[in-house]
Amino acid sequence: MAGMINCMRFRPKAGQAEALFKAYAEYVRDYPFDDIMHKIIDIMNRDNRVSQMMRQYVEPYDDGESFNSFSGPVVNCDDYL
Repeated sequence: MAGMINCMRFRPKAGQAEALFKAYAEYVRDYPFDDIMHKIIDIMNRDNRVSQMMRQYVEPYDDGESFNSFSGPVVNCDDYL
């Protein structure tokens, strides 16, 4: 593990985990972030929000939310390209 970061928790739809992470890796490649701290802010403030792109791949929780925040490990998205 490379470190900890604030994260979005989500539940991929059945059979969609690889497609979700590939789509996310392509998003980060096409819309790069300046650094790790900007990644957190930009996810929320961009016109092309990563959460909107990911929503098609995830199941909402019982409360109707597709994402929940927590602290977790850094993931190397290049592994999915």
